[in-house]
Amino acid sequence: MSSTAGQSTSSGGSSTNSVLEKLGLLLVALVVLRLTRATMRFAYRHVFGPSALCRGTVDFVKCGKWAVVTGATDGLGKAYARQLAGRGMDVVLVSRTQAKLEATAEEIRAEHPSRRIKCVRADFTDPDTATVYSHIGRELHGLEVGVLVNNVGLSYPHPEYFLRAVEDRSGDADGGKAASSAGWGPQMLDDMIRCNITSMVNMCRLVMPGMVDRKRGCVINIGSTASRIPCPLLTMYGATKKFVEKFSRELNTEYGGRGKHGTNITVQCVMPGFVATKMSKIARTSLLVPSPDTFVRSALQTTGLEPVTTGYLPHSLMVKGIELAESISESMMARTVMNNMLGLRSKALRRQAREQQQREEAQAAAATDE
Repeated sequence: MSSTAGQSTSSGGSSTNSVLEKLGLLLVALVVLRLTRATMRFAYRHVFGPSALCRGTVDFVKCGKWAVVTGATDGLGKAYARQLAGRGMDVVLVSRTQAKLEATAEEIRAEHPSRRIKCVRADFTDPDTATVYSHIGRELHGLEVGVLVNNVGLSYPHPEYFLRAVEDRSGDADGGKAASSAGWGPQMLDDMIRCNITSMVNMCRLVMPGMVDRKRGCVINIGSTASRIPCPLLTMYGATKKFVEKFSRELNTEYGGRGKHGTNITVQCVMPGFVATKMSKIARTSLLVPSPDTFVRSALQTTGLEPVTTGYLPHSLMVKGIELAESISESMMARTVMNNMLGLRSKALRRQAREQQQREEAQAAAATDE
């Protein structure tokens, strides 16, 4: 009797172990499958898809004759304008400084003599938004715009605490006027929203109806990795760029489909890390800090592959690394980034102090000469 019971118990234990082993193997297989799928998708989107053989999935010239680029006289905007002209498109340059518009236009014409270049002067921080976009709408009327690059953007002069960045310094005897002209103060809030958010929404409103009618087009909205990773001391900037990401993702779903109800419009949010531009105040290039031309060449080859991307493989790896570190300890990652940003802030403040001292010494010398 006891022997029979022992055999039954042994048989039951073996059966349970067998089930657990099968469940374990199934879980391992699922994990391997997911890792393989994620690896293959990452490789396609960031390595094979953007390669010279594929160059993304969008033929920009077939989208329409003209490309419109905002913030087109510096950095990424200028690089997008030049490279889209190099791909056979006529280009509308939109920026606020007429002299820089004309200089950029002449530079592109010299590189691509057969391309038509049109300049539109517009200040996207102007509070009179109705006048700004009515003017742009008139300038774009009748043009077959196939590509829109919403690049214009505004960031902090340097990393700073939110309340310090937006405080009213007009009462300061020595620094109020200088701080305001440098981009600090309450006006920075409205300027950043108008430049980073309102401009993108209104440019899409102006340009996309023509794309819908033709059932083809491409919109590239320039965001920032600041919206994906911890970025204290650039709080307002990162928050506005999060809007860019969300707006682009949903707009791509609304208008990106094909077939009966689709409009075949690609909407992409490109989120660069540091690029050697005037905005970043970084002059020296490196693997993680590419030149605007290097970055845009890479980013254009990702258009159509994924709706939201850094556009540049080293930046994608950097974001993945930070996200992995956050998954281990979010607070540790936040503190690490905060310390780094505080270091950048300290350097900027020391530089400002030196420049202020030099100005005071120059003024004192001029007063002595008089």
